[in-house]
Amino acid sequence: MKPLYVILLFALTSCSAFEGPAVFDRVAASYADDPQKKEAVHYLQQYAKYHYGVSRHLNHPVEVERLRKGIANDSVFRHHLDSLEYSYVIGSPVMDEDTLTDEFLRENIDLAFEAWQRPWARDVSFDDFCRYILPYRNGDEELHGWRRYLKEKYESAILDSVADPTSIREVVLFLIRQLRREIAYGPAMGSFTRNLLTVEGMERIRWMECRGCAHYVTLAMRACGIPCAMITTHWRFTEVPHTSVHFPAVGSNDRAFRLTIGDSLIYMGEPKDTMASWCTWQTSYEPNEDLLELLDDYSNSRRQHRVLQRFALPVTRQDVTPDMSTTYRCLSLPVPDSLRHHRHLFLCRFHDWKWYPIRAGKVDGDSVRFSNSTIRQWYRLGYPDADSVKTFGGTFTLVADSGAIAKGSSPQIRPYNLTGDTVLFKMVYGCKADETRLTRRVTTFYWNDRNEWQPFTQDAILWGFNEKTMEWRVFDKSMRGVFKPVFHLLQVRLPKWTVFTDNETPRPLGYLFTDEETGEGCFMQF
Repeated sequence: MKPLYVILLFALTSCSAFEGPAVFDRVAASYADDPQKKEAVHYLQQYAKYHYGVSRHLNHPVEVERLRKGIANDSVFRHHLDSLEYSYVIGSPVMDEDTLTDEFLRENIDLAFEAWQRPWARDVSFDDFCRYILPYRNGDEELHGWRRYLKEKYESAILDSVADPTSIREVVLFLIRQLRREIAYGPAMGSFTRNLLTVEGMERIRWMECRGCAHYVTLAMRACGIPCAMITTHWRFTEVPHTSVHFPAVGSNDRAFRLTIGDSLIYMGEPKDTMASWCTWQTSYEPNEDLLELLDDYSNSRRQHRVLQRFALPVTRQDVTPDMSTTYRCLSLPVPDSLRHHRHLFLCRFHDWKWYPIRAGKVDGDSVRFSNSTIRQWYRLGYPDADSVKTFGGTFTLVADSGAIAKGSSPQIRPYNLTGDTVLFKMVYGCKADETRLTRRVTTFYWNDRNEWQPFTQDAILWGFNEKTMEWRVFDKSMRGVFKPVFHLLQVRLPKWTVFTDNETPRPLGYLFTDEETGEGCFMQF
């Protein structure tokens, strides 16, 4: 089977002039007396060529839910399934234009319009209806009859039970309680349940990763006429992204929030999320024009496929980082003469000892512009080269202005150039109470002025603590029984604005600055 991204690149480039199959024309003609439904058909037709489905199911004769009963621990459950040699069946991608039928399309449109007439959805505009309720799919799941099934399963309960059915927020809170009876969050079988499955497949398995949970919630909400979209947030303090559901400020909902089966309701951009997301993507039926432009630039170069696979696909997602973070900026940086022939450059972030592109920026003359870049990240610029992104120049961060920060304002760019006074930096490595090593050999790394990691190996000294006298001392054998070993302390002298990490973590720990009270070097964590 050809790689998925190759198939999709072929589809996106070869169908750009194709107006869509006859199914859309026939369904549009059937709505000759209903201009709004006819316009809805044209909305779906406009973007259908960017969508595809992949069938996925678990191929095992034993019901997964029955297996799950009596096994509470996820790792034990995963090991048990492995012992049974369960397997996943994943089909080839099938483009929607080769799959849609008149009956499927018409039923989805009719049911979506019915749901739009419910009390909680009446104030939703037509544009928001098309974007957040109308789409017949959520992502790359196999096409199936989810809308009627979920509508019949949950809509009457909403009408019978919600005290204020005109409030989107109250309806969402009620419905999420119902959905938690069908789907639960659990990381078992994560390599399968983080994918987008059919409703039948999700309910059969029941235990889903966050992405699977958010997928089920999105389908159920849309089936009942509640505008929403799935979002994936890349957090600042962890390399593990999280998927939830975004309920935008449309109709009767005056404040955007996010919620899913495993989470509580959190309003977008609250202090908890401030500076937390370096990128949040929202799954969309409409393609991202910037990503399409990037694909168009490199579609004729077979050597760029890995770059495209890593960054540009899928094109049906929108960058909604400003909805999550209050610290985003539009960033403009100079471009060297030798790279001005590129139409796009990448803003890269360091992870697992490599630089990865997280945003594409348009080159305009002698500068490149990036939207929605957040503060307190470690950045470097890059350009596509063969099957990778090659970085160049120094590294930098964006820092907050003192006082209030206006969204979209120009950032302060702080280079990590080892400038400033050399400060004493202390790093603690915990140990057990019976620790016998008086010193611990530790290799740390800092980013030097040649833009590479420089190792630095040194002994960390064991310290002890006396619980009675509350005294700390460098530990030696004669102190055992009176002082308890608590940590090894590493002390390093480095210039400020130095990016620093050690050999036990896959990502930079942060950069050094001076503590105003002690004068010592401290971490500002990424």
